[in-house]
This record gives sequence, structure tokens and C-alpha cells, in this order.
Amino acid sequence: MITAERLHEVLHYEPSTGILRWKITAGGAVTGKVAGNVTIRGYRLVSIDGQRYMSHRLAWLYMTGSWPKEEIDHRNGMGSDNAWNNLREATHSENMQNRRVAHKNNKSGLLGVVKFKDRFLARISLNSKKYDLGSFATREEAHAAYIKAKRAHHPGGLL
Repeated sequence: MITAERLHEVLHYEPSTGILRWKITAGGAVTGKVAGNVTIRGYRLVSIDGQRYMSHRLAWLYMTGSWPKEEIDHRNGMGSDNAWNNLREATHSENMQNRRVAHKNNKSGLLGVVKFKDRFLARISLNSKKYDLGSFATREEAHAAYIKAKRAHHPGGLL
């Protein structure tokens, strides 16, 4: 694992933009160039000394001098936005509570809503258990019930 000292030798982090830039020219790195490549999931991955690191974790190390104990959550839900004020340390559960969009295979298209026959069910997960919040005539009504429950029971969620 890279140390904070080594990180400061090879990269510069701009807290207001979240951009990491190379301070060196070596092994594919070019001084001043934005470090890393964007993954298919929208996160930036940086290779340093033969190891690969997520840029939001490097930003945390750069700013605090130590690796995060938990996950790093992007407050606005955008994995590409590594501005310092957008990053927070969070448990896995808190990180998942900050989800803003439904999974791509969700047929209702709305977070917390499941299509069942001619109705829409609102569901929420709490402590790894799923709870039904009710059955609704429209997906919008089900989503509203989910959002209300999310705000009440997901303190890590920022909706």
C-alpha cells in the first residue's frame, strides 16, 4: 500500500475539483496530466508503483494522511466527483443508503419500487432485511412511500 508521503511525491490533489495530477514523468505518468483512467462504473482508477487505487481513496489519504477505515461515499452520488467536500467516510450500509437510482434491471425504473402484477410495491432494506411498505396503484405513489421511509430510516442517505 502506498504511504501518504509517497503519494505526495508522485501526485498533487486539487480539493476543490477532486482532480489528481502527476508530479512526475515516469512509467506512463506525465507531469501535469490527470492521473488514472475512468472505469466502466464511472470511478477513476490510478496505478502507482504497480498497484491500482481508486482515486477517491487516494484523495482521502492525501488529505488526512491515513487510509480510510471504512468506505468512501460520494455525497452527491457521482463516483467521478472526487472534490473533498463531496467525500465522506461511511460504512457499507451508509454508502448503500445513499443510492439514488434504481438498479438497471429494476422494471419499475424507480428506487425502492417493485412491479408486482398490476400493482407497485414499495420496499426498503434495513439492517440487511427487506421490508414491504405497501402496495400502490402507481409507481409514483410507491416511490413516494419509499422516499418517506428512506428519510426516516436511512440516516446515511442524502435524499
